[in-house]
Amino acid sequence: MGKTDMLVISAHAADYCTRAGGTIAKYVKEGWNVHIIALTYGARGESGGYWNNSPGGSVEECEGIRHRESQAAADFLGAEIEFWGYRDYPLIFDEERTRMLTRRILDIRPEIVLTHWLEDPTNVDHQVTSRAVVRAATNAAQIGSFPDTPAHYFPNLYFFESTVPMSEFNNFSPDTYIDIDETYETKAEAIKRFACQPQLVFYYRHFAAHRGFQASNWAKRKIEYAEGFKRYLPLVESTFPLTERRE
Repeated sequence: MGKTDMLVISAHAADYCTRAGGTIAKYVKEGWNVHIIALTYGARGESGGYWNNSPGGSVEECEGIRHRESQAAADFLGAEIEFWGYRDYPLIFDEERTRMLTRRILDIRPEIVLTHWLEDPTNVDHQVTSRAVVRAATNAAQIGSFPDTPAHYFPNLYFFESTVPMSEFNNFSPDTYIDIDETYETKAEAIKRFACQPQLVFYYRHFAAHRGFQASNWAKRKIEYAEGFKRYLPLVESTFPLTERRE
């Protein structure tokens, strides 16, 4: 596989790691440049460990802790990460922020983009992120968006897992599974960096095993852990892609 670029856009500090950490580590291992954008730190709505143990704490202090946690996790996965510092709950995405995201897509020119699923009514920040990514990717494909920069074709966009354990409630049904057996332990160790969310290791071990069980059925081979994704646009190939099978 040739070296190229993947962009992962995460609503909160830990989302990229819990939903796609195994896939990120796998692509890094194969020589890809993986870029992560964390739009918020999740300080208001996804840092229960901090608030439960920090009487008199502040959003600003929590953001600093979350920054360090997320940076450590990205470093462990071998990916680059940038923090945009937006506030969460609610995450607001206006025209200016959409143009900033469009600009970054044009700068990075990714072959693959990973982000949140379109439906997540129990965590609307995720919905806001996915819609912003679709809009920014669409804008980046138009020469008139930034006339000084060549347009970038609409990338291979995949949505990762919605809020667990409510995937079915959120109408998330994966059509793509990535076998992460070789990188699961890397993902699990990276997730442990998020001390403000101690429940994540349990949740996502369970879901990686659940997706692995499903993937094993389709591949007719043993897969212990997998990550599920939903492709946004139809796949176009010169021949039918084949599921990797091992006797």
